[in-house]
Amino acid sequence: MSAKTRVEILVAPSCASRQQTEELVAKLLVQTSVRASVKTIVVEDAEQAVANRFLGSPSVRVNGIDVEPKARDRIEYGIG
Repeated sequence: MSAKTRVEILVAPSCASRQQTEELVAKLLVQTSVRASVKTIVVEDAEQAVANRFLGSPSVRVNGIDVEPKARDRIEYGIG
């Protein structure tokens, strides 16, 4: 992966796994020597959920692609 790699961590405001997920992503990037921009996006409401294609908290995408293969075809966006 190149320096243009984008990692997005999408979370609901009260996501109990946010810190753990952010730490895991950082650790994996170091272990794999991948240079990437990492952005955490807090999804506050249903409108933002649809706009961000938010499937659940936490969600992680690399260059716009969900890391969970089964989630890639889902379209049920929302907070709860």
